[in-house]
Amino acid sequence: MSLSRPRAVITLDGRSLTSAEAAVARVRVLLSAGAHDRAEVLAWPASKLAAATPGSALALALGDDGDEEDVWGGEVVEVAAGGDGVALDGLAATIALSRQRISRTYLDQSVADVVNDLASGVAIDEVGGDVKLPAYTVDDRRTVWAHLLELAALSGADVGSAPDGSLRFVPARTGSADHEFRYGADVLAWRTATAAAPAAGGVAAYGAASEAGADQWHWLLREPSGDAPLRVVAALRTREAASALATALADRADRAAVRGWLRLRGAPEVRPGDLVEVKDLPSGDPGTLRVTSVEHVLDGRAGFVTTLGVEGGGGGGLLGALGGLL
Repeated sequence: MSLSRPRAVITLDGRSLTSAEAAVARVRVLLSAGAHDRAEVLAWPASKLAAATPGSALALALGDDGDEEDVWGGEVVEVAAGGDGVALDGLAATIALSRQRISRTYLDQSVADVVNDLASGVAIDEVGGDVKLPAYTVDDRRTVWAHLLELAALSGADVGSAPDGSLRFVPARTGSADHEFRYGADVLAWRTATAAAPAAGGVAAYGAASEAGADQWHWLLREPSGDAPLRVVAALRTREAASALATALADRADRAAVRGWLRLRGAPEVRPGDLVEVKDLPSGDPGTLRVTSVEHVLDGRAGFVTTLGVEGGGGGGLLGALGGLL
């Protein structure tokens, strides 16, 4: 266990200041899949951060003194000042995608191809998605971000931000844990619960491609087969695409059987979508868990604390927005 003093490094419009230099009282960072990551910085009235204005570039690193890791990057969206201090609220750089609307049609493109084109106006960290879409239409009644959430739901991917705020659209991580934590050394508190997994339901291709070949996707099926409740999604016109969504739904249902949270000594390396393993809990080891959200808080009272929202670690993509899309 490190005895070093934790601190923040705040970079405002290219100028980096430690939390002491910037007279920072509290930093809070909220990371989650399917949302623009948020940051809140509270400083004393005379802080050098008082010069910030909406639109200023902001970046945060947290960790032990001299060993800080980047955790968030974006822009200031609000500056509030009063006799008790200055508060900066920021959103990750992906917020630009919620301000953009376009109309476009993609033919015979993979999900990754569509995402790379839609998000070409912002910095991209990583994009993955092999599901093939015979036709996918984007219209300006919804933002680009809303279309990315739909594509993530259809392909079983996570959409969020990298530590610098650039777009990350990747298949849900599976396999061995990325991080290991131990009770008594790293874990301060925890709570987990198990329940029966919800029914995943079935998915059928929109057209007759599964029977007559991909060129006949426009032949509508009179009585599509599948499990109940059955989803028939217009964008999924081949059996392969429908099967990919069915697998993602089943994986999501499996993961939903386990929910909880972990409170850790500051862990700036953890991101939503990572897999973690916890050892030596008095209640027994829960196995591999998947991180759904991360909250970092650094202040003079509690030091640096990280709280993880977790679910079961099996299966594919996080489809939290799916219910509103299908």
